Amino acid sequence: MEALFITAFVMAITFSIQPGPIGFEALRRGLSHGWSAALAVELGSLVGDGVWALLALLGAAILFQNPLVTLLLGFFGCGLLLRFAWDAWRASRASIEVSTADNRRSNHFVAGAMLSLSNPQNITAWLGMSGVIVGLGFLDPEPLHILVFFSGFMIAQVCWCFFFATLVAHARLILSQRLFRWINQVCSVILAFMGVSLLLQTAQHAAAMF
Repeated sequence: MEALFITAFVMAITFSIQPGPIGFEALRRGLSHGWSAALAVELGSLVGDGVWALLALLGAAILFQNPLVTLLLGFFGCGLLLRFAWDAWRASRASIEVSTADNRRSNHFVAGAMLSLSNPQNITAWLGMSGVIVGLGFLDPEPLHILVFFSGFMIAQVCWCFFFATLVAHARLILSQRLFRWINQVCSVILAFMGVSLLLQTAQHAAAMF
């Protein structure tokens, strides 16, 4: 059980460190609105991670093997990424006080949840992670084994959320207006690239279907 928990914890940290749209959006919003905004985006993404994890670990992934569902999620995720890329670009062109925090106009938690839920590739990753349980010797995993693995992964994810938000908050204290705009431009380009890439992949799947 200890090995199962530790493995899940380490895998979660490795998974979180990898750059992705959630990290870039959390960075962008955190630099604009502060620690709470970055934390809210990261915590919101855990909603999607939890949903995909439960579907994979409980064997419900077959419900999402319908190509139409994958296409809808793909196009929805593409739209979100391009929308956030546009928001980042607008922020880079506007005159914004880095020290000003305004969370009233943006629901950062929902943004993180939507980004995570709209990525059907998460369930593929979780299907692979569920194989780790078997690889550790649990050839016929019981609900307790799944619970331990899931707990280790999600606890590590929560720890990462606070750690990342704290890093962003400290970076914000020494951030200049020029660097702030540059970071927004970089995030805009990266998010747009991810959105276009997802659009092309989804279009290819759609073409193969029809």
